[in-house]
Amino acid sequence: MILDRMKTSKKAKTATTKSKASSGVSKVRQSILDAYIAQLQKTGKAHVSVHSLCLDLKIREKEFYGEFPSLSAVEKHFWKEWIERIIDAVSSGKEWGAFSAKEQYLAFLFAFAGEALEHRSLLEQRFAKLTLLCSPDTLDGLKSSFKDFAVGIIARGMESGEIAHRGPLGNVYPEVLYIHWRSVLEYFLKDESTRFERTDAFIEKTVELAFDLLRTQAVDSAADLIRFLLPQITRFGKH
Repeated sequence: MILDRMKTSKKAKTATTKSKASSGVSKVRQSILDAYIAQLQKTGKAHVSVHSLCLDLKIREKEFYGEFPSLSAVEKHFWKEWIERIIDAVSSGKEWGAFSAKEQYLAFLFAFAGEALEHRSLLEQRFAKLTLLCSPDTLDGLKSSFKDFAVGIIARGMESGEIAHRGPLGNVYPEVLYIHWRSVLEYFLKDESTRFERTDAFIEKTVELAFDLLRTQAVDSAADLIRFLLPQITRFGKH
């Protein structure tokens, strides 16, 4: 029943991916974000320079640098803000507090899959050719916000017994969930099934497996492998 409600919420539109200025965001900042993303969607490439973007917006470079330190920082902020809006939207639901850790994570992933449809073409353009071994700079801010969210999920799971306490080893769990989220994104971008039903199935099955592992000793070996691979991912995956 809970899973059905999660899937229903996936299909419902929220305000998480709207490009309209939100409270506390200056009009200049929002116009820069909108123009940058519109350029990516239209041409497949970012503006060639800050000067070029400022010409399009008819603003001074000083105004741009008052909001962002560089062009690349604009896209980093876009994806970070996007994931934070999805997290805020799903965690503010009235049933969130009653969900177990696994249910909360499932709810987030179904909400993410639904919102990803709003930006599927942009996601394909920016990330479809990347593998889990790639760690693009553009996702640095998103990764940080996701891992902060994952820390709360893991803490809830440990309190309820869904996730085993393993001392310092537990510090790698947020990275494990981030890698899992990246696998969901990768699968979604390759999914050609009707209404992306295979992505739904992938989410259900892999989350079930992940939480089964987090309750058993099997995760110890997986965590050791991840700790071994992470330095290599960091070194070879920057694009």
